Amino acid sequence: MEIQAAGLPWFAEDDYESFRRVLPDRRWHPTYADWLSAAEQNFERIQTSGVMAIKAHVRSNEFVAWCEATSRDVDAHALLAWGNETAIRAHQNKKGN
Repeated sequence: MEIQAAGLPWFAEDDYESFRRVLPDRRWHPTYADWLSAAEQNFERIQTSGVMAIKAHVRSNEFVAWCEATSRDVDAHALLAWGNETAIRAHQNKKGN
């Protein structure tokens, strides 16, 4: 049986504006509160569908450094990759327990 997992990039309130500057082409909610409300609804929807949802906590400076270390452009595609890699690691750690 294959488990499906989705890593959702999860921002900290004090870093939200920094992320907006790092990824200006991404569609952003006007405020952190708006984003958080939408993100929580999306997280719940994914879990309800049977997919293991993971909150992939991410800081803008760590994300930029990760992009550079993995030779990725700093963009929305890389942010999705960050989330997916976090989900894979979480699933592997869960399997190992």
